[in-house]
Amino acid sequence: MPVDYGRAQGKLVWVRNPFTGALTYFTDVHKKQSGFPRRAQTAPAAQAPDWQAAKAARLAELEAAQRDCPFCPGNESLTTAEVLRLTSDDIGLDGLDAPWIVRAFRNLYPRIPEACTGGRNESYVVVEDPRHFADGASHHEELLYTALLPREQFRAVLRADIAVARVAYENPAVRAVILRKNQGRESGASQPHLHNQVIGGDQPFPPIALERATLERQPSLWREILTFAEDEGFMLAQRDGCALYFCPFGTFPRSYDVVCLEATDRITELPSSVLDTFADLLHDALTILGPLPLDYEIHDGPGVPLHAHVCARHFPYSNLGGTLNLPAEMAVVLRPPRP
Repeated sequence: MPVDYGRAQGKLVWVRNPFTGALTYFTDVHKKQSGFPRRAQTAPAAQAPDWQAAKAARLAELEAAQRDCPFCPGNESLTTAEVLRLTSDDIGLDGLDAPWIVRAFRNLYPRIPEACTGGRNESYVVVEDPRHFADGASHHEELLYTALLPREQFRAVLRADIAVARVAYENPAVRAVILRKNQGRESGASQPHLHNQVIGGDQPFPPIALERATLERQPSLWREILTFAEDEGFMLAQRDGCALYFCPFGTFPRSYDVVCLEATDRITELPSSVLDTFADLLHDALTILGPLPLDYEIHDGPGVPLHAHVCARHFPYSNLGGTLNLPAEMAVVLRPPRP
């Protein structure tokens, strides 16, 4: 069955999610007049501010944030026991003077109850970089974000995730592992320091099980999705059997998918050449979104191709009964910079 969608006056108006059946409408919802009142700003103080004192206070706040952060170098004792560490020599990266570049340990708060995984915590945190703030930061908002990582470092982050997934799979109670990232408070991240999560579970995760069941009924579905993306101008990049495209039926307004159609084994069993291409295209998607609040979730086989759903949490939309109303201009896609 081809992707179900409708057009009017040459424009895409609606599209149905082929996995869940939910509808996305492209409308002018964002042009409606806001009913929320604007609050008047407090009048500025008559006395001129002390800019030097304000700057010193901001820098002191940044230092305090790093001093108290359990993910910053020097605070390793604040986390659970380390399960993996990559140094600059391991990655082949110059320029960062830190005892480690990527570090992994068990999450203090399991995402899957330990009772479900043989009494062992199989939720892990992978810290992607030792830096808390972007270089030259002077405000709390100027955090490091994943798109700023060099491509080879992001490849190393994915390899670290996979190594941690192998640790989880050593537990016979673990039947599935999912890789997930939250960037920004609005995405649900509880720590501002750059990190992602590897989560082992006792049964297949429901979204992946749904994708697998749908593909069993419609084996050519993903190829039809890619054809639809090409026809609508949503295809952003295709390399070595993998594709990056804007997904108009994603969970949130600005969504992108990365898929490698022929990679249908577990991510722990795939060749490095496929994983590097997948990582590069995922990095391209993150570069489009930059510092915006976002999440991504990586789904893998058996029975589904390796793919990632990337969702920004920044744009206006309306959701009713599972349908998604997006601004009409959301269908216009920004292409990522060439590597």
